[in-house]
Amino acid sequence: MIPGRGLLLLAGTLLAAGLVGALLPALAPLWPWMAAGAAFIGIVDAALVWRLTPPRCERQVPGSLSLATWASVGIELSNDSESQTIVAQVYDHHPATVIARGLPQNVRIAPGRFALLSYEVRPVERGPMSFERCECRLRSPLRLWWRRVRVGEATPVRTYPNYSAISKLLAYEVDNRIQAAGLRLSRRRGEGIEFHQLRDYRDGDGISSIDWKATARVSRLITREYQEERDQQVVFLLDAGRRMLAQDDELGHFDHALNGMLLMSFVALRQGDSVGVMTIADKRTWLPPKKGIGTINSLLNHVYDVQPKPIDVDYIGAATDIATRQRRRSLIVILTNAREEDSHDLRTATSLLRRRHLVIVASLREQILDQALEQPVNEFNEALRYAATSRYLGLRRESQNILRSQGVYVEDCLCHELPAAITNRYLAIKRAGAL
Repeated sequence: MIPGRGLLLLAGTLLAAGLVGALLPALAPLWPWMAAGAAFIGIVDAALVWRLTPPRCERQVPGSLSLATWASVGIELSNDSESQTIVAQVYDHHPATVIARGLPQNVRIAPGRFALLSYEVRPVERGPMSFERCECRLRSPLRLWWRRVRVGEATPVRTYPNYSAISKLLAYEVDNRIQAAGLRLSRRRGEGIEFHQLRDYRDGDGISSIDWKATARVSRLITREYQEERDQQVVFLLDAGRRMLAQDDELGHFDHALNGMLLMSFVALRQGDSVGVMTIADKRTWLPPKKGIGTINSLLNHVYDVQPKPIDVDYIGAATDIATRQRRRSLIVILTNAREEDSHDLRTATSLLRRRHLVIVASLREQILDQALEQPVNEFNEALRYAATSRYLGLRRESQNILRSQGVYVEDCLCHELPAAITNRYLAIKRAGAL
């Protein structure tokens, strides 16, 4: 039981009456009667609220939530009483890893009726979580007390990486959906890697694309049309170590890497390729490459509860593991935040992978580094910061240039640039037939 505003006012009135009785002795005998009356009213009101039947509660929450995306949660409260009206404040016990807006809410439910409430949640951390039982504070008829009750059942949910970019792509036609995400995919007539079909000649087709034998047979110009080769394999090597604990905006680098992986996976699967993933931290998880757009769900379920840990990752061990598991030539995409001190291990790992595979190293760069170079230099400490940042970025570029000289594709980018950067690189490799 929680004292209400009415009880506080009643207590204040008694206190004022006591002060008046102290100043006017003639009125002092009345104060005990007033206190007894107030106590009786308080007890009766408490008994009345205690007899109230708590409402039934059903919560409607999506089975899965998307990281950093607002979602609606519904609460249905039903008053099964035939004579008592329920006046309550509703507090839903959402997980601590979500931001909620729209709580608490006040509700009045007539006998035999129900009320529908809704509020919004925004997860800030991935993984399994649970909405605990809803809390209702029932107001007493005289507004002296609030009675706390828990109603409903706990609701488990999963928070997945932010797949909103994929959802937006699905709203467009095939040719437009890629461009809408900042990706550059263009099927060029008569060019490509894998034969697609024969068709009538169109203005703009190259002379080299004309199939002269077919043209002779039907007595009109026939063009060969090609498409990017299908049924290739893409494997992501996902760093879940201490480097990925760095944070830009409200998301960590690991979550940004997941967003980039999901977008590129979606495009690759639409291109007819297979996608797999290995995460590396204190232990490795492995999902072998699979085809079909349903693979997105497998990827989400595989990585949704993986969290980066403050440990160093073993690039060489992970590369050895992939070289053993993945015998077929594939595109290996390493998503990490590589520093200059990691360059030796990373060069060794990529050299091992390049014996059979094509390798992309996508290294996330902290936004604060770019901002440090943009700040004006007016004081000695600011000059030191500028010089240290410039040296750090210079060493970073040198180590990346060494990787490039060894035939590794390197993408050094900010978090928000990652999805388009690695997907455009993938599409360029497909068009060039390098894989």
